[in-house]
Amino acid sequence: MGRLHDQMKRDLELKNYSPKTRSCYLASVKSFALHFHRSPAELSDKEIREYLHYLIEDKKASQAAISQTYSALKFLYETTLKKDWSGFRIPRSKMEKRLPVAGLG
Repeated sequence: MGRLHDQMKRDLELKNYSPKTRSCYLASVKSFALHFHRSPAELSDKEIREYLHYLIEDKKASQAAISQTYSALKFLYETTLKKDWSGFRIPRSKMEKRLPVAGLG
């Protein structure tokens, strides 16, 4: 993923994403590529759906991790690869609703 990694890193810097977000997005995309042993540029919406489902069902990833991966892949495909993400029609998973915890005492 060398050239693509460098290109995405540059795009994240140009869009002024925080260093932590850049690092997380790049790691998410790297994990996606390693899962399929192919460049993300060669993968389609079918593999994206399969990977997100794998994170939910097999890895039991947190909702935050799934959302982060979704956002990283969306950035990669829309910004770096200039593909129409809406054409993929990949739904974003619903965030869990958490009730506030009242202070004790």
